[in-house]
Amino acid sequence: MASIPADADAAARRGPVPSLDDTIALATRIHAGQMDKVGEEYIGHPLRVMAAVAHTAGPAGVDAYAAQAAAILHDVVEDSETTLADLAAAGYPPDVVTAVDALSHRPGESTRDYLARVAADPLAVVVKRADIQDNSDPGRLARLPADQAQRLAVRYAGRRALLDDLVLSTRGPLRGGAQG
Repeated sequence: MASIPADADAAARRGPVPSLDDTIALATRIHAGQMDKVGEEYIGHPLRVMAAVAHTAGPAGVDAYAAQAAAILHDVVEDSETTLADLAAAGYPPDVVTAVDALSHRPGESTRDYLARVAADPLAVVVKRADIQDNSDPGRLARLPADQAQRLAVRYAGRRALLDDLVLSTRGPLRGGAQG
């Protein structure tokens, strides 16, 4: 008798994959009561990141559902008691759980090590680029005190440059691109 492959067995135990609406509802519950830097409900950030990756996933060669699910969930492990095992048990596919893992900054982890983990996962890269873009949005930063806005703009520009460098070193030069 042939055994069922581990992945098929896990998928059968998981049941149906949560819809994006289910995923938004989960993230909304998890982030309830959390506020962002400008004093708005935190859930707005993952929703904006999800909307951005809806447009960038296809051109980046990653699955649109997986990118959107990882985007809306990208801060749940880092900012709550939710675990990767909880996400897997809820039925999220392994690529989504792996991307959320890559996107979750671990205590004591350097920014370089964190972004190196992100750079190794194409799905996480798509989400992190959208995350950085949202966090450095000039319209949102303008609502902060000038010194804080400037500090955050510099931080996120540096993180974007480091991520791009790490992606390039992980995957090699882009076709037709130059290394520099």
